[in-house]
Amino acid sequence: MFAKIPERQMHRVRWVLALGWLLIIASLFYDPISYWFTLPENTWSPLSISNVTALECVKIQGNCMQEVPYAVGAIMFWAFIVPIGVFAVMVLGLEAWRRICPLSFMSQLPRALGFQRHRKKVDPTTGKTRSELVKVDPNSWLARNHLYLQLFLLYVGITGRILFYNSNRLSLGVFLLATIASAMVFNYFYAGKSWCQFICPMAPVEQVFGEPRGLLNSAAHTGERQAITQSMCRTVNAEGKENSACVACHSPCVDIDSERSYWDAIVKPESQWLYYAYVGLTVGYFVYPFLFAGNWEYLLSAAWAHQENQLDTLFNPGFYIFNQSIPIPKLIAAPLTIGVFGLVGYYLGRKIEKFYKAYRFRNHKLVTNEIIRHRLFTLCTFFIFNFFFIFGGSNFVRLLPVQLRYLFPLVMAVCSGLWLYRTWPRNPSVYQREGLANRLRKQLGKLKLNISQFLDGRSLDDLNVDEVYVLAKILPGFDKQKQLQAYKGILKEALNEGYIDIAGSLEFFRQMRVELNITDEEHGLIVTELEVENPSVLDVINRKNHEDWLRQESYRQALLDTVVESSKDHPHQAMVLDIFDVMTGQKSFDYFNEVLKKLSAEELKTVQAIREEYSITPEEEEEILTHSNPNQLWQTMAYTLSAIEHLDAIAQGKEGVSCNIGTIDKKQMAFYEQTFKKFDKDGNNSLSVAELHALLRAVGRSYSSERLREVMDLITGHPNSNSLTFVEFTNLIHRDLKDTPEDAMLQRFRFFDTDGSGNISLEELRLCLRDIDTGLSDSEIEEMLKLADTSGDHELSYEEFCQIFEQFRTVAH
Repeated sequence: MFAKIPERQMHRVRWVLALGWLLIIASLFYDPISYWFTLPENTWSPLSISNVTALECVKIQGNCMQEVPYAVGAIMFWAFIVPIGVFAVMVLGLEAWRRICPLSFMSQLPRALGFQRHRKKVDPTTGKTRSELVKVDPNSWLARNHLYLQLFLLYVGITGRILFYNSNRLSLGVFLLATIASAMVFNYFYAGKSWCQFICPMAPVEQVFGEPRGLLNSAAHTGERQAITQSMCRTVNAEGKENSACVACHSPCVDIDSERSYWDAIVKPESQWLYYAYVGLTVGYFVYPFLFAGNWEYLLSAAWAHQENQLDTLFNPGFYIFNQSIPIPKLIAAPLTIGVFGLVGYYLGRKIEKFYKAYRFRNHKLVTNEIIRHRLFTLCTFFIFNFFFIFGGSNFVRLLPVQLRYLFPLVMAVCSGLWLYRTWPRNPSVYQREGLANRLRKQLGKLKLNISQFLDGRSLDDLNVDEVYVLAKILPGFDKQKQLQAYKGILKEALNEGYIDIAGSLEFFRQMRVELNITDEEHGLIVTELEVENPSVLDVINRKNHEDWLRQESYRQALLDTVVESSKDHPHQAMVLDIFDVMTGQKSFDYFNEVLKKLSAEELKTVQAIREEYSITPEEEEEILTHSNPNQLWQTMAYTLSAIEHLDAIAQGKEGVSCNIGTIDKKQMAFYEQTFKKFDKDGNNSLSVAELHALLRAVGRSYSSERLREVMDLITGHPNSNSLTFVEFTNLIHRDLKDTPEDAMLQRFRFFDTDGSGNISLEELRLCLRDIDTGLSDSEIEEMLKLADTSGDHELSYEEFCQIFEQFRTVAH
């Protein structure tokens, strides 16, 4: 919901909230006005001393607290800012709060000003030095223990409230400024939202109330696959288009998919500390004022928020129980009490968890540990939300008009009840089932099956999760081959996006295999095909997670925007063409750095800043650059499809093998080499039977291994061939692309037009192109569509489709 609000609007909101917060902080140091609202004679004011309590005085350890008019900065912070933040997290969701949080916004000022720490990194291959932003090492102590650190800082902050800055405005102002400064300093040293992810004391509060999802939170795993979800970091380019600014500072990231982050961590020991200890800490905070003052009126009257002598009580007795003071200084008693409550909460939570497990076991109602903890964590959040607002917040509710005093707890109960109703049924299986159903929906849309007769006028996107799976089971024509094709597409997409690795795919997709009637052995065969098509899926050391995939997508789009924007009015147009020559493969990647030397200092600084921000290695940059030009992508795709069609025609006996290919110029050779690399997945400079088999299956052609070997024998000219060399492949591919027959072009168009509408949509183009080239990004495919879509209707007609292919010519055999 809030993820779709334009970034520019949210940026304005952040500025307003940040300035408002700074204004309140300033009032903590100097405020000659607001005390007037607290004067006892101003009985119309809810903040008037005469209205804060029904008693003549508020007693602290048997003595009346001296009340004098006070500036309202502190009470405004505790009565409005903090509760509104908690309410926003639970009701609006993390995707709203983390986009507007003033502290998060201020922590990003070093990045906005271009003032962040960099480190030099030497490429072991070339020896060249590059500068990159520093991120928290995922194997460091901080990355592994950040939640414990954040809980400790939260404990220190809660204790500090009681001891130093609940009512002492100067202490509160210093504390808030120190927190802002700490956030800015930390984000100077580390890139991304490192402060929010690893240090911020409010992060545990956000997790407790915001995960797995808020009441109005959107679901990142069920919608259309996109580069920007929920509260992700984002930027706006010169054309007003929003781009991801993700630098993969943390994985899994709560800003990308809060529910995925929740399920990933739920069985870890720190999750028990998070929920159970947080409940204890919160209860302890609201109980201690009673133990200190000897009555509840001290808490419920909000007198603690304007106790002018707060610092003078640090060494007073910390407990006053049954009208007897206990000589333990408040400086020790407060942290001791809150710490004990936190430990008790953790201990009781674990005991209840074990008791619940045993109860389920005795009654033969076994559920997973994830579900056990989810239910208890959900109850913890529900309880502490109502405890915080209805009991703990009653001191400020008493300041509201009489009508609102009764409405407030009702609103809190309704909101938390709706949240409980929405959250209780969630479990990891439901989450996975929903995400996989969305992927299955895409694969069904790609198949050329008559689906409309089963949808009663609805589209595939209108179907809920269960309906998608039912449709897959009853759909005529959705035979075994198409089930395997759909399953392969789902698996491929999840692997490419970094959601899962090969090792965990068998268990992760077990439920999907049951739905599609696919065996574990068939899964293994499909994995083998994918390994042939893309050997990097086996690379455990360099395997990309989802956040790394988004980081590279973000860099690709930022670089494209920069190149296009620079080319508009650049004085050296030939240099810009040189950059595009690198992108089209006509010049080597090494030439790219030579071209960059011709840029102006400002332009070079922009490119370097983009490199550093996304921590892009030379290897990653080379891969990204060779996939960037939409014209080049269409031309490479033309050669690819032509080779597939020619190979298919040879296999069917419709065409022979050409022996005299004539002269090949450098430009053609560059495209041939790039197309060959797409087919040669294992990089051994030859095409195996398995690689050709996988490629043909990607476009719906299915031949036996024996038939493909026969075709190889025809192409190579000698029996028992196991592979094709680049020269033999060139002999296969070197054809006049414009001479593609009409029926072949129509068949090619129908391959892309999966729904038979007569037009190719962006989604259809994306699905088909990714089957052929798994490395294409969303932004690249969008640029390809823009290039071919001459009518501007965001779809490709048959005429536009033919036109984009007819512009690519080669010399005929």
